[in-house]
Amino acid sequence: MRSIRRVLIVQPYGMGDALFMTPLLRALRTLPTIETVDLLLGSRTEPIFRNNPHIDQIFSVDKGKWHAAGPRELFKEVFSLWRNLRGRRYDLLIDFSLQREYGFYAGFFLGIPRRIGFNFRKRGIFLTESFPLPKGFEGAHVVDFYCELGKFVGLEIEDRFLEFYLSREDEEEAEKILRRPLTLPSPQRGEGGGEGRNISRFVAVAPGGGESWGKDASLKRWPVVHFVEMLSLLKERIDFEGVLVLGSREERELGEEIERASSFPVRNLCGELSVGGSAALLKRALVFLANDSGLVHLAPALGIPLIALYGPVNPQVYGPYPLAPHTVAVVREKLPCRPCYSRFRYNSACPDRECLSALFPEEVVEFLDRKNFWSAVGYPSVE
Repeated sequence: MRSIRRVLIVQPYGMGDALFMTPLLRALRTLPTIETVDLLLGSRTEPIFRNNPHIDQIFSVDKGKWHAAGPRELFKEVFSLWRNLRGRRYDLLIDFSLQREYGFYAGFFLGIPRRIGFNFRKRGIFLTESFPLPKGFEGAHVVDFYCELGKFVGLEIEDRFLEFYLSREDEEEAEKILRRPLTLPSPQRGEGGGEGRNISRFVAVAPGGGESWGKDASLKRWPVVHFVEMLSLLKERIDFEGVLVLGSREERELGEEIERASSFPVRNLCGELSVGGSAALLKRALVFLANDSGLVHLAPALGIPLIALYGPVNPQVYGPYPLAPHTVAVVREKLPCRPCYSRFRYNSACPDRECLSALFPEEVVEFLDRKNFWSAVGYPSVE
């Protein structure tokens, strides 16, 4: 069999899916013949790997930009990408897309002789070797499925932890944020407006997430009123000075709602930070409280305490990895309709989102008590 020297990996999806690849990326570098490992990504996830030492070159596809481009600009973009990839002379494609198109292009246009990936609904027809997924990802975590692809090249991957590498610029971005005075919320300011202060002990919160579900993103989001109440309960156990809200520009209104409703200092950073800057801030957080989202998967990679809130999606398959006493995925237990996300589909007609709307903060605290979360992170439990 021809030795593997140059590898192209395709992952067109979001932050979580990108981070789930990192154990395999790390393991590939243990193969003695490997010279090059390149990535073909969606434009949103390029920052995840910008400082990763296991990657040689990143190619990104901005489909939004491509759709907006005229025919001539689109042809130039596609031709330039094709020429660059073909010139790399890859021996192996690892395709995480679960689509037909990448295997087809890799075989017939890039001339990659060996193409491995997943076969869901016969979409692996252009792969030379495939792992069957008759029901999608089910019964194990996505990380474990990804690591199964390593067996096609002789890898038995035991170290399955996630990785994210911070740069000096990421650290400086976080430091700049933390040096900005944190202003007290409106009810505490008085007529004089109140004084700001620097922040060193803080809880991070991500009330958004679910952007990949488009108009149904709210199906993955815990109500803001629950976030506000949960922060008050956390305050009884954790001596924090304020709250930093993280998320995208589109989620900024959620941060503003938390600002208005909270009785302690809150800084809304939605849309203000790079992925690396967000990660550098998370690394300094006492606890991270978040919905099922891409940011959730940064927490295990950074080793910080995490309270992740899951509704329609099964955290055993798509949750923070690996679970640990300080990394907890909270679900509303004994609810027969959840998880409703299966085979990459979900119940968009759900009338009341009971899995999240009826998951009250007091239940979350009880869940954390049962999981020994407080002792694992060094804070007192509920008496």
